[in-house]
Amino acid sequence: MAKEKEEFSFSDLNKFMDKNSKYGGLLSDGAGVSEITDYISTGNYLLNAAFTGSLFKGIPNNRSIELCGPSGTGKSYLSLNIIREAQKKDYFVIFYDSENAVDSKLCESFGVDLSKLRYEPVQTVQEFRTSVTQVVDTLIEAKDAGKSIPKLFIVLDSIGNLATQKEISDAIAGAEKQDMSRAKVIKSIFRILMSKLGIIGGTFLFTNHIYLTQDLFAQQVAGGGTGAEYGASAIMFLNKAKLKEGGAEQTGIIVTAKPNKNRFAKPNTVRFHISYNHGMNPYVGLENYLDWNACGVGRGKFIDEKEYNKLSDKDKEAIGVCTGKDGNTYYFQQSDTGRNICTDSGEAFSLKQLYTPQVWTEERLRRLDETRIKADFAYSTSDTKTVAEEMLDEEDN
Repeated sequence: MAKEKEEFSFSDLNKFMDKNSKYGGLLSDGAGVSEITDYISTGNYLLNAAFTGSLFKGIPNNRSIELCGPSGTGKSYLSLNIIREAQKKDYFVIFYDSENAVDSKLCESFGVDLSKLRYEPVQTVQEFRTSVTQVVDTLIEAKDAGKSIPKLFIVLDSIGNLATQKEISDAIAGAEKQDMSRAKVIKSIFRILMSKLGIIGGTFLFTNHIYLTQDLFAQQVAGGGTGAEYGASAIMFLNKAKLKEGGAEQTGIIVTAKPNKNRFAKPNTVRFHISYNHGMNPYVGLENYLDWNACGVGRGKFIDEKEYNKLSDKDKEAIGVCTGKDGNTYYFQQSDTGRNICTDSGEAFSLKQLYTPQVWTEERLRRLDETRIKADFAYSTSDTKTVAEEMLDEEDN
C-alpha cells in the first residue's frame, strides 16, 4: 500500500512567505498596500462622480491622479481646491511647484491651511525624483520603526514644466541637441514611487501640459512620454469655454473634464464652472439630473388640488405628490420650461437658487447618487465582463 503523502498546503506556503515579506499577506487578513481607504472631494459633486463613480467620493488615496490641459483650463485651481479638501481630512500636503505660480496669499484665498502645506520649488525631473523618493523612504523607515506617520498628499504642478539636468547643461553650453532623457526619468519616477506610496498610504496628484499630434487627425496628448500615462490610475483631460453669467462680459470659464483613462468609473465627460467672482460651485452639473422621482428635485410648478383633480388618470401618473413642511399636500407638474425648482418638501425656488444647499440637501444628493449617478458612472460589481474589457483595453494601449 502506497504511503500517503504529507501535505504542504497553501497555508504552509503562506506562512513561509510571511517570513520573507514585510507587507504581503492574505487580503482577508487586511494585507494589500494598494487598498483605497479614503476619497478626497474635488469641490464639485459631478466631477467626484467622474473620477470614482459617486457624488461623495472624488480623488482616491493611495493612487496617482493626473490633470491635463492647455493653459488656463483650471489645473492649478482644481489642485488647490483638492488640497483644501484634503486638509479637511487631516492630510499634510507637499506642494512641488515647477511653474512659480503659487504663493501664500493665493493658497489662503482657497482656504488652504498654510501650517499643513510644505512648499517646494522644483526645476528638474531629477530634482523632483530625488526629493520625493527621500520623503517617502523616510516615512517608510518611520513606519517600520513602529511610529505613526502623517497622511501624506503629494502635489506636483506641473510635471510638464520640469526640465532635465541635460537640458539645463546644454542651454548653458549653447548646445542645440535634442534631449531624449526626460521621458526615461519620468518613467523611473513612477516605477520608484507607486509601490512606495502604497506602503505609506500616500496620494499623488500632478498636472501636465498637452499638445496636438501631427497626425492627419490631430489628437490631444499629454507631455512627458508614457511614464505618466501608465503610472496614473486616472487621467482627466480639461478644456475650457467662456463663462458669461447674465451678460456679454466673460466672468469665468466652463471646464469640460473628459477621462482619458480611469480605473474607477465609466469614462463620462462632465462640465463645471469656475467663476472669477464666485469660485467653483459644487452643484453645477446636477441640473442635468433634475428629476422628481430620482432625487425629489424637479423643474416645473406646483398646481393646486382643483387643477390636479381635473387631470385624467393617465396625466395624474406624471404628477409628483408630496407633503410639505407645513403638513399640506402639494402636487408637482414637471416641465423643462418651468420657472421654478420644486422640491419634495413642498418648497419652490427660483432658477437662480438651483445651485444651493437649500435645494441639494445631503439626503437628496444621496438619493440621486443611488438612483442615477452610480448607474451612469460606477462600474457594476456584478458585470465582470465590463471591468475585464476595460483592463484589456489598458493592456492593449
